[in-house]
Amino acid sequence: MRTMRCAAMSALILSLAACGGGEPDSGDSAGAIDSAAIQNAAAQTLRQGMTQEEVRTMLGEPRTRVTMDGGLERWTYYNYDANGQLNAKTLIIFGNDGKIAEVNNMSQ
Repeated sequence: MRTMRCAAMSALILSLAACGGGEPDSGDSAGAIDSAAIQNAAAQTLRQGMTQEEVRTMLGEPRTRVTMDGGLERWTYYNYDANGQLNAKTLIIFGNDGKIAEVNNMSQ
């Protein structure tokens, strides 16, 4: 399972690196990272049945954690642009077994 996670993260990093290239626009900040794109790409690799530890490895600690009715747990990740505006939100619902039951990724 660890090998699969490493392979998935490697593929993600390589695909994001391939998105770069070319000459930067004159208004572009060289080396600027679109962290919303990174979060969105990582969230796309989340699958039902993944454990909380696997999610932490991919996205880090969530901004908020809420225990819902029935013992379900909701983790929320927020991403802000350089101006402090919300530009991505990822909601993950874990079942009573501590594994992903649902993932919702929203870009603003």
